Amino acid sequence: MERISFDSVILGAGIIGLAIARYLSKSGLNVLLVEKEKKPGEGISSRNSGVIHAGIYYPKNSLKANFCFKGNSELYEYCLEKDIGHKRLGKLIVASNEQESIALKKLYKHGLSNGVELRLLKKKEVEEIEPDLMCESAIFSPNTGIIDVPEYIDALEGDIQNSGGIISYRSEFLSAKRIDDGFKVTLDIGEELEINSKILINCTGLLSDYTSSAVADLNRKFIRKVYYGKGHYFKFMGPHPFKRLIYPVPQKGGLGIHVTMDMSNQLKFGPNVEWVSNIDYDFDTDLKDQFLNSIKKYWPGIDEEKIQPDYCGIRPKIYGEHDKQPDFCISSPQEHGLKGFYNLQGIESPGLTSALPIAKYIYGLITG
Repeated sequence: MERISFDSVILGAGIIGLAIARYLSKSGLNVLLVEKEKKPGEGISSRNSGVIHAGIYYPKNSLKANFCFKGNSELYEYCLEKDIGHKRLGKLIVASNEQESIALKKLYKHGLSNGVELRLLKKKEVEEIEPDLMCESAIFSPNTGIIDVPEYIDALEGDIQNSGGIISYRSEFLSAKRIDDGFKVTLDIGEELEINSKILINCTGLLSDYTSSAVADLNRKFIRKVYYGKGHYFKFMGPHPFKRLIYPVPQKGGLGIHVTMDMSNQLKFGPNVEWVSNIDYDFDTDLKDQFLNSIKKYWPGIDEEKIQPDYCGIRPKIYGEHDKQPDFCISSPQEHGLKGFYNLQGIESPGLTSALPIAKYIYGLITG
């Protein structure tokens, strides 16, 4: 019996997989996007801060810096094109003392070297625009904003379908094996289904190491172990005084417990960083005091009774708690030698902002 054939099979319908499937299908390739859940974006993509980042923090000329910087403007353009809810609110990164002010100035210079538009503000200048915020100094990033993530997911999904791409939900990837003209890919769709594909792309996020291990001909030394960085978010019930996003000076493992808001203007705080061994989204309400201690450094007037548990997310980190944070890991046949296989691992923040240029990059690897 002849198997169904595709130009490309993409594993994982989070924002990264969706963006790649969109770009490849719009470029004329016959694409199948495989997702084990019943709808797209159920994992990492729906459990983050929903922030459009500017590209301040990441090492110069890294994939993170380059993709985030390009993705910032491309995502705003896409939001306008597709009428996706978004707000270019701007962000303040605040230093609470003189020592943090020194670190802030280094971050400011680094952000400028990445091409990001920034201003360094003194305490009085911050007080003029955010009177309830307490700090010694701050960086203002005017191009940081927020996006309605479900609308973004819907737009990407619609583009794929309009370009003739196929999305198969409730479909679990079982294995892949290299054959003469590509891969034999085995899926569980309630029963086993074998298909052929010239190209196989792994975008399975938290499960990317397990998925990679099921690609029979991939040398295991090219598979990065995924560690789980759990983050909690608390929400603030009722009106609040802020017009911009508020971030502390970055911490090891993350950007610190920051203030963001959704499209309805509800304030939320998070995430913290908790290294866990299993994927679970149980909420630890005992963390409230830890959050308050952090928040009070820049918002001493917060009403403690208005903070309530919201949700958790887990980031797919490809480094351990005490390791140096690496770049995105996007490996192609040029690195691992397996023709037609493209493996994306550790695509955590700023993955949401970077998705559109990542998709173009993958297409360039395939066609280049």
